[in-house]
Amino acid sequence: MKDINSAPGSTSFSAFWNELCAYARQGMAALRTMSWPMLLVCCLGLAFLITILPLAIMLFALVMLLRWASNNDDAGADQKASASQRSPQ
Repeated sequence: MKDINSAPGSTSFSAFWNELCAYARQGMAALRTMSWPMLLVCCLGLAFLITILPLAIMLFALVMLLRWASNNDDAGADQKASASQRSPQ
């Protein structure tokens, strides 16, 4: 007996899986046709994208966060300094 009530989303998942497999086949075909130097350049570029670029972005975000935190501390110190410099009346 055929199941008339298929699971929701199963058709979209199978379509996604089919497209993913098609992209994988295209990628493998492209790798088979590449020369060794071009393959080396692609591997180095992929390694750069996977490792060095996220590290640089994370370090940039960390430095900006530290700068922001240090600016917040300085703002409070400036207010205290200006209050202490006033002459008592």
